[in-house]
Amino acid sequence: MTTLFFRFKRLTILTIILLIAAGLGAFFSLGRQEDPTLVERFGFIVTTYPGASAERIEALITEPIENAINELAEIDEMNSTSRANVSALFVSLREDLTETEVDQAWSLVRQQVDAVTPLLPAGAGAPDIQRQYVGAATMIVALSWDEYGDENVGILSRLGRDLERQLLNLSGTEETLVFGDVEEEIRVQVEPEALASLGLTVADLAALTASADSRSPGGRVRADNVNLTVEIDGAFDSIDRIRDIALAESPDGSFVRLGDIADVEKAYQDPPDSMALHNGQRSVFVAAYLQPDLRADLWALSADALVAEFATTVPGIQVETIFRQGDYVESRLNGLARNLGYSALIVFGVLFVMMGWRAAFIVGAALPFTVLSVMLMFRLYDEPLHQMSVTGLVVALGLLIDNAIVVVEEYRLLRSKGQTRLEALDGSIRILFAPLLASTMTTVFAFAPIALMPGAAGEFIGMIGISVIFAIISSFVIAMTLIGALAAWFDDPKAADGPKRFWRTGLNVPPLAWLYRGVLRTVIARPWIGVLGSILLPIAGFMAASTLPMQFFPPTDRDMFQVEMVLPSSASIEETRRYAERLRGVIESYDGVEQVSMTLGDSPPRTYYNVFGSESGVSSFAAGFVKTESAAATARILPQLQREVMTVFPEARILTLPYEQGPPVPAPIELIIVGPELGELNRLGNEIRGLLANTPSVTYTVAQLELGEPVARVMADEASAELAGLRLSQLAGQLRGDLDGVIGGSVLEGIEELPVRIIANDDSRSSLRSVSATPVGARGGDVLATPVAALGEVDLEPQVALIPHEEGLRVNKIFAYLDPFTLPSAALASFLESLEEADINLPPGYELQIGGEAEERGDAVGNLLGTAVPLIVLMIGSVVLAFNSFRYGFVILFVAFLSVGLAMFGVWLFGTPLGFNAIVGSMGLMGLAINGAIVVLSALKTDPAARALEAGAVEQSVTESTRHILSTTMTTIGGFMPLLLSGESFWLPFAAAMVGGVAGSAILALIFAPAAFVLLARGEIKRDELVARVKQRARERHGLLGAAK
Repeated sequence: MTTLFFRFKRLTILTIILLIAAGLGAFFSLGRQEDPTLVERFGFIVTTYPGASAERIEALITEPIENAINELAEIDEMNSTSRANVSALFVSLREDLTETEVDQAWSLVRQQVDAVTPLLPAGAGAPDIQRQYVGAATMIVALSWDEYGDENVGILSRLGRDLERQLLNLSGTEETLVFGDVEEEIRVQVEPEALASLGLTVADLAALTASADSRSPGGRVRADNVNLTVEIDGAFDSIDRIRDIALAESPDGSFVRLGDIADVEKAYQDPPDSMALHNGQRSVFVAAYLQPDLRADLWALSADALVAEFATTVPGIQVETIFRQGDYVESRLNGLARNLGYSALIVFGVLFVMMGWRAAFIVGAALPFTVLSVMLMFRLYDEPLHQMSVTGLVVALGLLIDNAIVVVEEYRLLRSKGQTRLEALDGSIRILFAPLLASTMTTVFAFAPIALMPGAAGEFIGMIGISVIFAIISSFVIAMTLIGALAAWFDDPKAADGPKRFWRTGLNVPPLAWLYRGVLRTVIARPWIGVLGSILLPIAGFMAASTLPMQFFPPTDRDMFQVEMVLPSSASIEETRRYAERLRGVIESYDGVEQVSMTLGDSPPRTYYNVFGSESGVSSFAAGFVKTESAAATARILPQLQREVMTVFPEARILTLPYEQGPPVPAPIELIIVGPELGELNRLGNEIRGLLANTPSVTYTVAQLELGEPVARVMADEASAELAGLRLSQLAGQLRGDLDGVIGGSVLEGIEELPVRIIANDDSRSSLRSVSATPVGARGGDVLATPVAALGEVDLEPQVALIPHEEGLRVNKIFAYLDPFTLPSAALASFLESLEEADINLPPGYELQIGGEAEERGDAVGNLLGTAVPLIVLMIGSVVLAFNSFRYGFVILFVAFLSVGLAMFGVWLFGTPLGFNAIVGSMGLMGLAINGAIVVLSALKTDPAARALEAGAVEQSVTESTRHILSTTMTTIGGFMPLLLSGESFWLPFAAAMVGGVAGSAILALIFAPAAFVLLARGEIKRDELVARVKQRARERHGLLGAAK
């Protein structure tokens, strides 16, 4: 079996052809996206209760739903906010649940919510469960008015919904959303005085109007030969039909019709719930989301054609694609493909120098074969190509030829000793199968924690580990089969007798070889010098790690950035628009800004996988994204822009933020104060905010608990209300009808259904004075209408605006935002020092917790280490079984430990933060660092002369392994060089850890491992000598006893 592929050439050729065909087929059929798809573990439960205060929402809506949800074991985290009229719960499912289990968990959440819904108060809406899609829009299209004159947002809205339907019907589209559209309606504006003279309220009028909209069938006429449906003519089909609705009969016998007391017109919802602005123009955004695991580039071509055709049908409307994820997918994958190509060239160059051209081509063949195998495995695994999966290939590029190098070197060594091609191939495969399998498994176990890591961080970065594992396993199989056969087929029979040229046999520098042998002799003679010298760099790395700043994930290098603006809660949406226009002017004053797109009153379309918000219907909120000419322009603009907007808009909170990698976090620094009393929570929050505000790099601080929101309170006297014929709840309902309107029927225009809204006229809703003058009561005309002011004063009073909960407990979350590109760990450390000096004492029952990036980083690292520990045990176990020795297993374990220190030294040397990527690199490095040590120790352990410490035996054995140790080390470093030199903030810490560790691992393999072997061999020799002496004395004693007898 060891020479099967060499003896049967057709089998080898057919295997290569099949591998090429399957790999290329898989490559062209794989999906393509920028980032991995994350499981929908996050969601919101939104429940409305019109007219209820924040305290009532908390007690009657939020807490019952929280109690029901808390019964589920699948819930990982639950936060809620209770504000006037609305309860919003944020639910996060456990990170160890699979995608199938997540779907089942959401079904359980719905069951619990359905069970508690009947217990909610009358008037509360049904809870709306919204699973949060974690991913960016594939395409965002802006529709803007391109004609002179006033903008007609109604036409834009209808066209936007038409484009939305077309994109939704496009093959591969998951969902579509429209932003900034307005709802058209038939508005019936009535004077409250005229309505009161008829003894009606707005709600009564809406009921009358709805009853006039005849849409119900009147039954069926059934005869012997026909069945006919009976309908009542009179459904609303025009504005005139609505104006003609009869309301009451006048004394002269005529009828008072709706048009006599009200203005009826087609209008837009005013004020609108949300707006969209693109470069200052009122627009409508249409966002389309692609189904996961499909090719974004191919879908984008079809979508582009659809949008272009749509644009030709709407003259006077500017149709512009303002975001196209396909461009980023193409740029990201092309960049990684270039890195892959550069890595391959570097690796081949190293092989050429170290092993000669013939061996370089043989070993280099493992690269395309392995990459094709990995493509096939991706297809079987149903995983698309994205930055993590392709980066895993780049990472594995220098590793996957290690097995091939060792096989070719061992084959050449056996050939140099006079063996035939068949004997050399058989001998090399038999000798190397077990140690290479062990080293392969240790690498697999080293990257398995990354691949198996649960949670959002694992879903994001896990494909790096999976890609490496696929590549390493494939490379082992290919090295044991195809590479061995190719080495024997393309064997150079004159290699032993021909001249030693580096392009034939590899580079050989005698002075360096002489110096290296001298070092080896010193280490063999005095092994403790080798041990102590080898651990200097790892110890320095561990010491340097304590000085490195911490980071979760770095910002992404992107030609876009986010902008978010929050005004005082009383700001109208028109006021928010005026501020947004001023903000756009400030942003566009910077060179390199290409476009500014914002939504007002609603969260913007998602342009990055981890960006999502739950702001909806908040008129004081605006957010969006800014396109720049390059990632360098973004890095240049953001720091200065953030400081300028803080100066220009002191009354607003404006954040200009880079896009961040990793799972979403609400703010870089999050502090959670837990306690029962709102007043005390607010006081403590203000103290904490005061300390945070004085912390370096902090731009804004925000307390989630909001007290003191102004509310117009009618101080109605209950007795006076009774005299007016009203209960207080009826008074509230009547005012709500006047101010917000009541739906009374609908008009069908084509496929658009326009609601008929009955509402008081604008003059009656424009000020508190007009509200005070609103007539109430007079239901049925039995009691004269009474103005609201007669029932009590209308005053502005503060009330609780928002009550946050964490895991069902009242909390006050304090968020701190930082200057762009600032490390949160440094700011948090500075704050904690200030907190300790301030000596803030928390009352009994109150607790301060740390959330934000620090909490997410701790959870992610905990998940990684929790998965790593059992796999490290398996890794060492495989080594113990391969060597059949616990002592050699301990040496390998110590090498793995030292490699982490080497990784830390590399991170420190390149000046990068100690982020999650660096920790991931350190975990993967453990498997790589021990491979060289395994090869050296395996060669020494299988050499009887080396085990006996015969003169020159250890030196010779280590020297024979040195070339492929150095080759694998240099090829591994070469594979990482494009990532290291690219300067990308995301990959630099990872590459620094790997390169620093791999470079140092050669010292561990060639210095520490021989020194440890000599110490172990001396111990074995002494043990054997001791055993021999004991046995000799036993025999002598036995002989004396026999003679005495």
